[in-house]
Amino acid sequence: MKMLHMTKERKGKFHPEHIRNVMRRRYYLDLSSDYRDSLVLAGTGRSGTTWISEVINYRNEYRLMDEPDRNGRIEAFAHFNAIQYIRPDDDNSAYLEPLALALSGRLRNDWADRFNTRIVSNKRLVKFIRASLYLKWLVDHFPGLRVALLMRHPCAVCLSQSRLDWEIDLHDILLVQPQLMADFLEPFRDQIAAADTLFEKRLWMWCVENYVALAQLEPGDVHLAFYESFCEEPTKEIERLFNFYGKEWDASIDEAMRKPSNSSKPDSAIVTGKSRVDSWMKHITDDQRELARHMLRQFGLDAIYSVDSPLPDTEAARAMLARPSQPLPAQAVEPLSE
Repeated sequence: MKMLHMTKERKGKFHPEHIRNVMRRRYYLDLSSDYRDSLVLAGTGRSGTTWISEVINYRNEYRLMDEPDRNGRIEAFAHFNAIQYIRPDDDNSAYLEPLALALSGRLRNDWADRFNTRIVSNKRLVKFIRASLYLKWLVDHFPGLRVALLMRHPCAVCLSQSRLDWEIDLHDILLVQPQLMADFLEPFRDQIAAADTLFEKRLWMWCVENYVALAQLEPGDVHLAFYESFCEEPTKEIERLFNFYGKEWDASIDEAMRKPSNSSKPDSAIVTGKSRVDSWMKHITDDQRELARHMLRQFGLDAIYSVDSPLPDTEAARAMLARPSQPLPAQAVEPLSE
């Protein structure tokens, strides 16, 4: 069996299509250095960003840049935290220069370009899954940049991340960032430090990333999109997103909507034919459900997502953008009793 697997691997590696894809990733022309020729799609890992980025690029119009701020993969971002927080008024060149490098297309990197198949382009689609804590900074420092933020139910996201064993250290990501703690998370320091299970850690990250983004952003800064809406009302959601981006589309986009993304796993709903929206409800435990209910309530995010329903209240999410930023309570809601 091992030899058969190795043979398949070797055959795939030297397959003409594989070779063509490698060539496209490494040898291409990006003819524009204007950051406004980049479209940005942001979200959390496992929220559907790869799928939606492939839908946006269904005609292969864009140079596709994937996670160009990955600190462990890209030297220009080596000094970033794994999920960096930047205050909106911070003009530090240590942040400005690498993001300008990425958004202008001057960044060339095997990791960021690994899904690119466009040989000659004058526009880019840039996908971020670690930018939620600096989205407001991004739109303020790059005026005219079109940014869409994709949200998905936290239970679906965190269960998927847990199944993939995406381990995370909240100390190294949250507690070591003094400005993030001072601005948002000091009331939760003890709870964050005590987080135990992978699901709980991932739930903290989902809440923090989405709360900070929604608390700082204002109407008109970004386009809010929802994974569940793409599944339930694809035509309407595509029209809203493409109108925001200034893109036209046609019926051939339907095939891209049905196609599994590059990040889909064998047990993904789109592969197995199960519901993409509510399949998580069959797998979540009672303890996980109550933990999610508790944490969403702490951040006021239960107005958008309920643990008893797979669908978001999209208007509640947009309302968060419209209200003045509100500090979290001086003391966090008491944690669940043991």
